[in-house]
Amino acid sequence: MSQFKLVDSFENLYNEFNKKLQNKEFKAALSLIPFLLEKANSDIDIFYTLMGEATAMTNLNKNLEVIESYDEIIDRFKETENETIFRFLAYAYYNKALVFAKEKEFEQELKTYDILLENYIMDISFDLEIVLTKSYMNKAICIGEIDGPKKAILVYKELIKNFENSQDENVLEQVALAACNIASIYGQYEENDEAIKFYDYVISKFEDNTNEKITELVAKSLINKASRLKDLHKNIKALEIYDEVVRKFENYENKILNQVALALHNKSVLLSVLHREDELLKVCDTIIERFSSSHDEMIMNIVATAQVLKNKERFNSSF
Repeated sequence: MSQFKLVDSFENLYNEFNKKLQNKEFKAALSLIPFLLEKANSDIDIFYTLMGEATAMTNLNKNLEVIESYDEIIDRFKETENETIFRFLAYAYYNKALVFAKEKEFEQELKTYDILLENYIMDISFDLEIVLTKSYMNKAICIGEIDGPKKAILVYKELIKNFENSQDENVLEQVALAACNIASIYGQYEENDEAIKFYDYVISKFEDNTNEKITELVAKSLINKASRLKDLHKNIKALEIYDEVVRKFENYENKILNQVALALHNKSVLLSVLHREDELLKVCDTIIERFSSSHDEMIMNIVATAQVLKNKERFNSSF
């Protein structure tokens, strides 16, 4: 008799199963599935067991078996009246779509996101917001792969409309990212006024947000807005925005501080184009003084560029 038949309850065996997943003993975890199904006392037990089985197979890169597993879960529980199962069934659709993405089966991936959103978007609960926003994000990327970037804009806009008033910081991060992606797409097509409109959305809506990832997106939006203004030959306004980035974010750290370095770099390049040598030298000095000790590759390149620009201007001014 197998040792697992001696376990006295589904709960204890399921705990053992989870331990094996956490320890990355995926084959051993899968060996427990028949015993878990045998000891299951309810639909929720069966549901958690089958979802766990799919998780283990995902980690073993058994993509075809994973899709079959999620199909079995969906077919078995799509008519369920159990609210917990219904809510978490959304993750079966979502995870199935991710497998299609890994296989580059974009049409099947898109179809899966469409079913997920159709089933759940009319009754959004707080604990489903994040999976729905990520489904929108991935759907937009998928449509971009199939039909080109501009076709993704409508999906991003729908995401923003449905979730811009969320109270979940992780969801709001997806909203800000969707707006940035829209702006970036418009920028690719040199539709700079439209791009600026969506960068402005991020800046105005999230300027007081304290979430670090959202704050980074605000800083990036300011810098990218300045770049779009530069393309519209609004150089003075672009310089003002670079100064605003420095003023707002100079006391931050890590990735947000990187945006300060990038703003100073972009400002130095623009000043060089405008032949404003005195101001350029001051900006180069600021970059070198502030960031010379950094080991970040991007910042090291910015410092090196500042040193080149500074030496070039000094050389030119000596004649």
